Amino acid sequence: MANESTVYKVVRYVFLVLASIFVFIPLIPLIFMAFKTGAEYSATSVLEAPKSFLNFYNFSYAMRVGNLGKAFLNTAIILTISLALQVTGTAMVAYVLNRFDFCGKKVVKILFTLTMFIPVVATQNLIFRMMYAVKLVNTMWSVIILYSGVGIVGIYIMLNQLDSISKEIDEAALIDGAGFFRTFVQIVFPLMKPACTTLIIINGIGLYNDFYIPNLYLNRDVQTFTVALYKFFGSMATPFEIVAAAIIIGMIPIMIVFIFLQKYIYNGLAGSVKM
Repeated sequence: MANESTVYKVVRYVFLVLASIFVFIPLIPLIFMAFKTGAEYSATSVLEAPKSFLNFYNFSYAMRVGNLGKAFLNTAIILTISLALQVTGTAMVAYVLNRFDFCGKKVVKILFTLTMFIPVVATQNLIFRMMYAVKLVNTMWSVIILYSGVGIVGIYIMLNQLDSISKEIDEAALIDGAGFFRTFVQIVFPLMKPACTTLIIINGIGLYNDFYIPNLYLNRDVQTFTVALYKFFGSMATPFEIVAAAIIIGMIPIMIVFIFLQKYIYNGLAGSVKM
């Protein structure tokens, strides 16, 4: 058994190392290019390191020309409001499904599940017409509303968290005179912090990287980071070392969030799989 265990550990670590190398190989040339000058980029291989990693001209140029600072601010505003609405709504739906029995409960779960199989592009024509009719197109509120929807994955993450919270807490609060809404807001919802954090991280990364909806609903004066980044590949004919720097800038927030909050991702995903 000891030999089998050792072999298993060796195979596991070899696989993890190879997987890490496979992920990081495309990033190495990108990092190298971001620190190269235009002449250096043209004269050297993409796998050759730059002469200096202190050349930040490409980054400052990308921020200035691409107006990435304003794009970051727009993205932060959209994500903050939409994720707050999404997490609150998801927690409320999960609380009702977990704590109450009512006619049509299974139907509600099935309907939420079926939304996973409806392509986003299949409904965008109708949704765009509705947004245009209420004059929300070319405003951040159109994207915020679309991002604030409750999804089945988030519901299952919340349901798993609620299963670990004793219903006796609710009963005690009700005996003390608290209503269902007050019980949820003041007692249950604070205990759901791990699930809420997990949902914010998972959906936040997806919304941060989304291009389709912001590009469709926002104009050039109100752009998210992904849309602003795409402009580097358009008519501007920007040198690729500048584009590489812009891509690296966009990766930094996601990397920071993942490094500091990765334990919540693992715990939340493990809980949702257990469901």
